[in-house]
Amino acid sequence: MIEIRITEEQRKRANELYEFNILKGSVTKGEGNEIGALGEIIVLDYYGDKAEYVGDYDYDLIIKGKKVDVKTKKQNIRPAKHHSCNIFAYNTKQKCDWYCFVFIHQSLNFGWIMGWLTKDDFYKKAIFRRDGEVDTTLNTNWVFKGNCYTIKVTELDNYNEEITNETTNK
Repeated sequence: MIEIRITEEQRKRANELYEFNILKGSVTKGEGNEIGALGEIIVLDYYGDKAEYVGDYDYDLIIKGKKVDVKTKKQNIRPAKHHSCNIFAYNTKQKCDWYCFVFIHQSLNFGWIMGWLTKDDFYKKAIFRRDGEVDTTLNTNWVFKGNCYTIKVTELDNYNEEITNETTNK
């Protein structure tokens, strides 16, 4: 997991990245657009000249020739080992090679690149959860807001180590 201090310039670029219309199937009715764009920006900046922004429905970036879809989630606290990474069921047909999971603090001042998984590995490891189901792995009453696939952050490649520029060369 890598902690990133988000700059004002990155927030501005994220706001300019999309028109912030409500995306088809959006569970948050468009509220997650800015968070998603900010996740894409911090991953793009982290990889620098090894990354290219695409912004397609199927993937967001190309990093070292690999199609990467950045999945970003807003948090009100620093990420912990019991947190999960989710992909809504309507996104399973995206034509990407890798998923990169990012958490953004609700203040928009910090973000965390949590880790990576190939698309195939994600669906091999993930558990399917139904809309309205209570997450029994937590000591809370958190309810899934849509049909989705979920894994714990500890199951991501590179979760326990510094992500290097070699991550997507597996």
